[in-house]
Amino acid sequence: MTSDPSVYLLLRTHNRPEEFRRCIDSISEQSVIPEIIIISDDKNDNYINEVKLPHQIFRPLYKKPRWWIRHHNPFNDYFNQVLSIIPDGHFIYYLDDDDELVDTDWIKTVLEENTDLLIGRFQLGKTHKGKIIGKEVVRGKIGGSCIAIRSEIAREFKWPLIGAGDFFIISQIIKKYEPKFVSIVAGKVQKDLQHSWGARKSY
Repeated sequence: MTSDPSVYLLLRTHNRPEEFRRCIDSISEQSVIPEIIIISDDKNDNYINEVKLPHQIFRPLYKKPRWWIRHHNPFNDYFNQVLSIIPDGHFIYYLDDDDELVDTDWIKTVLEENTDLLIGRFQLGKTHKGKIIGKEVVRGKIGGSCIAIRSEIAREFKWPLIGAGDFFIISQIIKKYEPKFVSIVAGKVQKDLQHSWGARKSY
């Protein structure tokens, strides 16, 4: 375990420039800035180039065909690829471009808690009437942006190649690792839940 851990924030984006900018703005307000890895499978997402914060851009090893994208969540597979290059001894936090962080000390909290699996809370959008999730690991009441996890543990559990795999992977993790719950609302959906892999121009 490294003596100076960082939080790697994995931010997936596609064709949502305005939402992405708001998400980045919220990250920039953190009291501790994470190591940002922006995941994009489309080089036409030129808005990524506007980011001023230190960051890396991860391009997947391949791009799935349209028929595959209709039935799968390609960014789950991209998470698996990114996790393979992050060193042990750090922490992983997952975020989509249409989300934003609301607790300015969230990244700092992840480091201070220094636990295998930290579960915070997250606020949903209009359709769900601003519901807060993350109080328990139950389908529909937990999401990927509720958790911060040690990098070496994250690699043990492969994200499923389907949409909405958050509950599945978290439920697998807690079978082996004891979660620590905190009442902090880490972030929220900006407007409403959408495809986590962005608004595709065509399928």
